[in-house]
Amino acid sequence: MMLQPTVMNRALSSGPVVWVGIIITTCLLLVLFQTALWLVMPLLISIVAYYILSPLVKIGISQGLTRSRAVMIVTILMSVVLALAGFGIAPKCVAVTHNLPALIEDYVRTGNALVANANDSLSKKFPFLFRTVVKPPPESIGTVSGNITAEAPAGSTDDATSREVSDFTNKHSSDIALELAHWIPSLLLVPYITYFFLLDGPRFKRFLVQAIPNAFFEKTLYLFYRVEDQIRRYFQGLLALTALDAACLGVGLWALGLNDPFLLAGIAAVMAWLPYLGSIGGGLLVTLVAAHDFPHNHPWLPYEVVGLFILVRLMDDFIFMPLTVGRSLQMHPLITVLMILLGGAVAGISGLLLVMPVLGVVMVAGQIIGELATDARILARHRHALALRKRRARMDLFTK
Repeated sequence: MMLQPTVMNRALSSGPVVWVGIIITTCLLLVLFQTALWLVMPLLISIVAYYILSPLVKIGISQGLTRSRAVMIVTILMSVVLALAGFGIAPKCVAVTHNLPALIEDYVRTGNALVANANDSLSKKFPFLFRTVVKPPPESIGTVSGNITAEAPAGSTDDATSREVSDFTNKHSSDIALELAHWIPSLLLVPYITYFFLLDGPRFKRFLVQAIPNAFFEKTLYLFYRVEDQIRRYFQGLLALTALDAACLGVGLWALGLNDPFLLAGIAAVMAWLPYLGSIGGGLLVTLVAAHDFPHNHPWLPYEVVGLFILVRLMDDFIFMPLTVGRSLQMHPLITVLMILLGGAVAGISGLLLVMPVLGVVMVAGQIIGELATDARILARHRHALALRKRRARMDLFTK
């Protein structure tokens, strides 16, 4: 029994050759984006802002405004909100940057104390796991009998680590401040790029559609729709996942009694955009804040924070992510994990951050292009259209 043409073409379009092309294209784009990260990050933020603000533009148009006026009003409102947020965050950022070496040293000391306390507690509960027996050196055999237990002087390792961190932060704090200042002009491009995305998005789509051959017109329009829908659903799912994470973490940290719980939860939720490493970094950050702010009053608070993060992470994996990002991407979990590892190996931290949206877009484009390249009817129509165009061009040459 032979397959129907549409089923056969769909099978060919999702075959191994197409997937090899998808993976190679994704890796090349990640390398390219890494070299122009100063432009890619504003574009990425502008795309997120576009999908957030486009419903507001549609509401303005439905109320009788022209598109240009609706886009102008929405962009001004976005700029005012960003300016107010910047003025509110700027003093804290300046204070943190000014006291960065002392702050990092203080938190490193807190982390060392937290690890030492955990080590002491575990050694009391399970002493057989922490018993280190060291034989004496050969020259001391005549004076020392038996085995001895080697113990380092208390606090020597912590003091050495604190000195190393202090030297590192004193040496590189100015470089960190300059790097942060380097990103400010790039982030100022976000309102500008978002304005033109909102204003000229339909016009740009029409410009691209005009270059499509007539035989591929319907399928290519479907390609544009699928790519835009993939990007929109991914970023909307990512924002919904971030809001759910921030709400759950904020409520949990508020119940545990931390200072500024929803601010810490929002920072940790945004850091989770970086797969795996971001979640671990956000959890460590909030745990260090809990250990630093309540060193003696609540000795078990850091462990409660770790338990809260594990609980929210489980809710992410089994409830939130399948309902938001997982539903929008429709990828196999094995492909997701392998591409995250490959993106990190190819383009570092920027690859970890960009691999999922880039893979989603390239995957849809590759599958549709595979359908176009294996659809015999569309290819025959295109060849016939080229033959008619050549015949029409030669027709005047043979007329008297």
